Amino acid sequence: MVVDSRYAELPEAVREFRPRCPGCTPVAVVSEGARPCSFYDCPGLPAELQVTCNMCMFDFAAEDGQPKCDHATCETALRLKKNVATYRQWVRLITAEAVGQG
Repeated sequence: MVVDSRYAELPEAVREFRPRCPGCTPVAVVSEGARPCSFYDCPGLPAELQVTCNMCMFDFAAEDGQPKCDHATCETALRLKKNVATYRQWVRLITAEAVGQG
């Protein structure tokens, strides 16, 4: 697989991941108002793309939800916040694919 240099630094599992949930496609993922995953348990989702807390469903990519912890000290929150940049770069990758520029 030839890797676009803009995405070469992404882990291989992230570069190769595509949504497989029912009705979910790269076009749906990048549509206006789309959430990281409507199922919050996307089959095969690499750990590096997880941005939604499984305890309180807070979405760190969208900064949306009802947090039940202190995001400055919660280990889960700190891990998920680190994933946001990777998640956003992955969204740019599949957006480019969805519009035929990938």
